[in-house]
Amino acid sequence: MTEPISPSFHPFRLVLVVLVVLLFVFRASSWYAGQVSVPRYCEQQELMLQHLASINTHNRPAGDNSRRNYIVAAKLEFLLPRMADEPVDAYIRRLKSRLEQQCR
Repeated sequence: MTEPISPSFHPFRLVLVVLVVLLFVFRASSWYAGQVSVPRYCEQQELMLQHLASINTHNRPAGDNSRRNYIVAAKLEFLLPRMADEPVDAYIRRLKSRLEQQCR
């Protein structure tokens, strides 16, 4: 049959610990994105934004050329995602503004 749950097991504590750990991970990743990852794009802002716009408007933005620059630009889209139904032009302007703030 089923064994009774021991009195030392507290699911509420377990859930609380898991939630605290998840909150810490989300906060740490947000800090890392803002302080380390996004500033890497400061050197070539315009080029990255052009590649990102191309990614959002073309099926094969790199054609038969190297895809590395487009992959790097795609990481920026992961760090600062596009909002639902946001036009590409508005998204690029928002990213440009965010990068200008970040790169000061």
